[in-house]
Amino acid sequence: MSDSPNQSGLEIEQRNFNIKRFLSGYIKYWYLFVISLVIAIAAARYYNWYATPIYRSSCRLIIKDENAGGENILKEMNDYKRNRNLENEIQILKSVSLISKAAKELDMGETYILQGKIKSTELYTKCPFVIKSDTLNEVAYFSEVDISVLNQDKFELSYHITNKKQTTETKEYEFGKTIKNDLGTFKVNKREIFDNTLFNDAKYDKRNFKVFFNPIENVAAYYMANINIAVVASGSSILELTATDVVPEQCADFLNKLTEVYIQNSVEQKNLLASNSIKFIDTQIEQISKELKVIEDTMLAFKSKRGITDVEAQSKLFLEQVRDFDAKISENDVQQSFIDYIEKYIKDDKKVNDINPSGLGIEDPMLLKLIEGLSLLENERDKKMYESNGKYPGVAQLDFQIKKAKGAILETLNNLRQNYNIVKKEANEQLGKIEGKIKLLPTTEIELISIKRQFTIKEGLYIYLLQKRSESAILLASTVSDNWIVDKATPSYSPIKPVKSKSYAIAFVIGLLLPALIISIRGILNDKITDKEALDTNTTIPLMGIIGLNEDNFSLFSEQKPKAIFLEAFRTVRTNINYFLDKSESKKKENIILVTSSISGEGKTFCSYNLAGIFALSEKKTVLVCLDMRKPKIIEGIKPKHDKGVSNFLSGTSTIDEVIQSIDAIPYLDIIFSGPIPPNPSELLLKEKADSLFDYLREKYDYVIIDTPPIGLVTDGIVLSKYSDVNIYVVRQNITRRQHLQFINKLYEDKKIKNIGIVFNAVKISSSKYGYGYGYGYGYGYGYGESNESKKKNKLQRLFDKKSSV
Repeated sequence: MSDSPNQSGLEIEQRNFNIKRFLSGYIKYWYLFVISLVIAIAAARYYNWYATPIYRSSCRLIIKDENAGGENILKEMNDYKRNRNLENEIQILKSVSLISKAAKELDMGETYILQGKIKSTELYTKCPFVIKSDTLNEVAYFSEVDISVLNQDKFELSYHITNKKQTTETKEYEFGKTIKNDLGTFKVNKREIFDNTLFNDAKYDKRNFKVFFNPIENVAAYYMANINIAVVASGSSILELTATDVVPEQCADFLNKLTEVYIQNSVEQKNLLASNSIKFIDTQIEQISKELKVIEDTMLAFKSKRGITDVEAQSKLFLEQVRDFDAKISENDVQQSFIDYIEKYIKDDKKVNDINPSGLGIEDPMLLKLIEGLSLLENERDKKMYESNGKYPGVAQLDFQIKKAKGAILETLNNLRQNYNIVKKEANEQLGKIEGKIKLLPTTEIELISIKRQFTIKEGLYIYLLQKRSESAILLASTVSDNWIVDKATPSYSPIKPVKSKSYAIAFVIGLLLPALIISIRGILNDKITDKEALDTNTTIPLMGIIGLNEDNFSLFSEQKPKAIFLEAFRTVRTNINYFLDKSESKKKENIILVTSSISGEGKTFCSYNLAGIFALSEKKTVLVCLDMRKPKIIEGIKPKHDKGVSNFLSGTSTIDEVIQSIDAIPYLDIIFSGPIPPNPSELLLKEKADSLFDYLREKYDYVIIDTPPIGLVTDGIVLSKYSDVNIYVVRQNITRRQHLQFINKLYEDKKIKNIGIVFNAVKISSSKYGYGYGYGYGYGYGYGESNESKKKNKLQRLFDKKSSV
């Protein structure tokens, strides 16, 4: 490695990102991605099939722009009236009364569902039968009715009361016959689409149905939540109504029926105004007609009694002048009676939507504007109270505004009354002057003129009222809605949910992300050294070599000779060790090699034994010293000649020559075993005997290999490092943890341990492209030579393993 020993752990973590290593960490788990994708796509397919599809339909409705043409002075005084009008119409369309009426006319009180083996489907009008109820009991709305068609004439019926968890026994009935039970009184009639041939066929399986009785209020609430009404474009008066439902035909029918009911409702509203005007006018006409009859009879009797056939020309002139002023006064009285009528209407807290001042002959712009404003406030209050189920917190504020608006209307009516009184007073003054001239006429003529005058007044008022009634009657007969349908709703058979392409796309993304997430979390939680790149990332200590995983338990000391490639890994380590040793004759002989690790199980003893064997095979006199006296291990294939070891020498019970044992299989190799386990291994290593031991071995042997206890568990390795010239730290794949390397990194950075290198042990084929050797080595693809079991490995798996190691 080229990194300097002084490089900090932070600098190690900040090395360049290796994209190949990153991808290979996922590619080697390719089978997880395949399995995840298959499951996700299968789940998406099942979801697309099983999920209840939701369909959307829409229609367009044009609202008359009352500003167009400028006919109404009120609209000219209110610039935002059209927008407010559209908002009002939207709220009317979404009102519970209008939606309930549409649902009732479509007979949506029942829901028909075809029951399949796995999936159920709502039918609407495609159900082969329909329930016609005479009376329904309350329990019907809490019941599930099961109907199974037996043949063209009969069916079986049972019902389950959900709130009582009670199911009735199944009974057989005939189509078209009256049924009386706990649900109520009703009939089950066949529709025109009922196919006798199918239901008479015993193999036909679509004969089981479930029926729910729905309160119209619930149906209305459902559509109120699923309908959307919006203006098509800014400045437009066209509304687009959109609704969703599980049955496309039902959705389209509902929108069409709602617009139909809305238009009909607007016509009825106009007719209501005209009808109220006609009722009031009829009352006035009836009263005046009686008064005319009395006056007419009085005039005839007066003429008959006095024998008068006509009056003089001057009398006629006075009578015509009086008639004009009397007509003016009469109209004034009628207007004031209309004002009294409206005032009483307001004081009785009746809805102002039911009156039409202009239809009564009152054209005062201010009054019309105030009444229209009051109508908006009343509608707003009704809307808020409905939406909040009678608990709208701002109702007090609206009530205050309504009260204030009514006060303004009453004040305006009072002002109008005063204006009419002024006009009437002026007319009476002019009339008084004419009456003064009439008094100069003979008594008979004066009396006749007075009678005719009364008749003329009532006659003029009668004609005026007849005219107003005629206008209202014409309006009532010719009333048409100001709004009309631009586009009718048509069923859409493309569901908005689930969308197959969207479901598969989501499934594909989840199928890739889920295993990637699992692998990433596993990688984050896994703090073990998994490959050479992870080793490079977590330490700057030089790498001496990579030892492959010993799956077949080969050893230099086993009876079965290992393949030559197995030796190459340790030969590479041996070569790299020589670079650490100073062979110059001017210095002290350097030949002691210490092998240690962090914890037990990392292959420290295995590497020590085989490394000693490799040196011995090169005809170098080598000794292996087993100084792991706490937990000594024996390698397979080595049989000690006696049980004496280094613990015997350090304790003074044996000499050096007595504890050294030769290996017959490898002539140049001697071994000093650990011997009996002492109670105080650390204290033995601190004795002078240890110094004499290593001085002796250094001079007698070309290489001295020391197998020590794990350096991360006990201090023996640190104590022995003072004798070593080269230190080998064994790291095992998927065993050694990153925190273990932090400990040895600290020792390395603080220079408390010298000439140290790492041997990466038990590396799998797919984990490293570097093979056994350091750097570019021999390529791990050769392995130890394949055993019979290795050859049985799946070829496809090995192919992907090789790809993932690239």
